[in-house]
Amino acid sequence: MRTKIALLAVIALPVALAGCGASDTSTAKTSAASLSLPADAGHVHGIVRSPKGDLLIGTHAGVFTPGADGAFTRIGDAADYMGLAFLPTGSLLSSGHPAPGSNEPNPLGLRQSRDDGTTWTTVTQIPRDDYHVIETGGGRIYAVGSNGAMYAGGAPTTMVAIGAAPAGLIDLAVAPARGSSLLASTQSGLLRSRDGGRTWTPVGDGVGLLSWVRSDAVFLVDAAGAVSMSADDGASWSARGTIGAPPAGLLATSASELVAADHEGRILTSDDGGRNWSS
Repeated sequence: MRTKIALLAVIALPVALAGCGASDTSTAKTSAASLSLPADAGHVHGIVRSPKGDLLIGTHAGVFTPGADGAFTRIGDAADYMGLAFLPTGSLLSSGHPAPGSNEPNPLGLRQSRDDGTTWTTVTQIPRDDYHVIETGGGRIYAVGSNGAMYAGGAPTTMVAIGAAPAGLIDLAVAPARGSSLLASTQSGLLRSRDGGRTWTPVGDGVGLLSWVRSDAVFLVDAAGAVSMSADDGASWSARGTIGAPPAGLLATSASELVAADHEGRILTSDDGGRNWSS
């Protein structure tokens, strides 16, 4: 069995406070029938679904979306997009680093798009930083900078500093109807906050990527690809299936519909709450 330290080294790379690496041009389609990102996309940083139902995947080399034929196309430029998150208004939030050859400042800071990632404007109310973790839910927005500083607010323009994120942060999830209730997956386990991220309490040893879709349904995929679901804010977990590989991204759009990405660029889906997966 691989040690937790080795697993964390895999899972922490594309998310949270880990640094951004060079694009992995070895990524390739696993088979003609698989839904996979193009080789130049590099590693996956986030998965979201737009209000129109389009799947958007933030990568080291742009935001990609699949067409009806399953082939991915890039939306906008080839910047390194981190922490994708949609607001109820339909605006898309992100951060990261500019595309090669761009004159934009590096890092990009917190940015907002009103056209699903085609064009962006910078949110100037908080410091320009590389926000690897951006999460929304329950009328709240949370963003964590490269030095662990955490910002929150009801809108991008009203976000303020609220303190430091938990040490070793891997991922963050917000209760859909309770914006002050958070779960944080860290390299030392799972933490819960009831006061909007100001204080944290250990709640278990779950380590992985999180997606909180309903008050009684939060999903976790660990570094080995095993999928679990909690119906009680992370206090207990029930095993589901596995994506078969370390995860690079996770999105639950309902208690039954999930999308995940692995480090080879494969996009996997489940329609039974994570028990079975297909690409």
